[in-house]
Amino acid sequence: MTARKPTKIVCLKGGLGNQIFEYCRYMTLRESGYKTLLYYDRARLKQHGGVQIAECFELRLPGQSPWVAAAVCALKALRAAGVAPWLCDDCDERALLIDDYSQDIRHTTGARRWLKFRTEAKECVAGMEREIAACPHPVAVHYRRGDYLHPKNIGNFGICPPEYYAAARRTVLSRHPDARFFIFSDDTEWAETGAPNEASTVVRLPQGAPDHAAMYLMSLCHSHIIANSTFSYWGAMLADGNGMKIRPRQWFAAKDWTTPNIFDSSWIEM
Repeated sequence: MTARKPTKIVCLKGGLGNQIFEYCRYMTLRESGYKTLLYYDRARLKQHGGVQIAECFELRLPGQSPWVAAAVCALKALRAAGVAPWLCDDCDERALLIDDYSQDIRHTTGARRWLKFRTEAKECVAGMEREIAACPHPVAVHYRRGDYLHPKNIGNFGICPPEYYAAARRTVLSRHPDARFFIFSDDTEWAETGAPNEASTVVRLPQGAPDHAAMYLMSLCHSHIIANSTFSYWGAMLADGNGMKIRPRQWFAAKDWTTPNIFDSSWIEM
């Protein structure tokens, strides 16, 4: 007789990039035969603008019953007390609570099937969509600044240096001399002068457009030069085709933080 698989509770938290990883984990578990529930970590979602994934993609998130919140509180209390640690151990098949960011390429194989951008995200940037489509080889380049420049974050995350972007551009141009670079950043004012402007266009979203519209535009590009950011990672991962995907070799500034297992052999390290 086949053993019954345990119920899993996946915590949804963080910004859009992390929410996508967590949703992919949720869907992977469901398709593997687990009864899987979502717990909405309101405190950690509020820090990043709430549940953004449902606003970005055509999907319906499940509701949350009161007992799920109670179960999570109980499991976290057991974890804090060191009791039955396997209940919250992400690497243990018996675990009931999945409370990490689920950043693992093993959970992302169905991402393009599960995640379709909402029409609203497309309509508000139709003009830029046409501009990208008109290029023989559009390349998305992402500069993550914003919160990474905060004193509490700079030592952990860090900012990708100019040398990284310069080397990445040279690599793309060596294969695609007709490349056009579309610059995406959470600091467009800086990007106008701080990013290379040769064969480049700084993307400015229309007033009122959601941030995830930038991810949609990234996904339309053929090749990608990403920052150490899950936002631009997903812009590249959700793109069609087999363009060049370039990423920083050093994902975190903190020496004791390890690069997550989210890249396959097709990515180019720099």
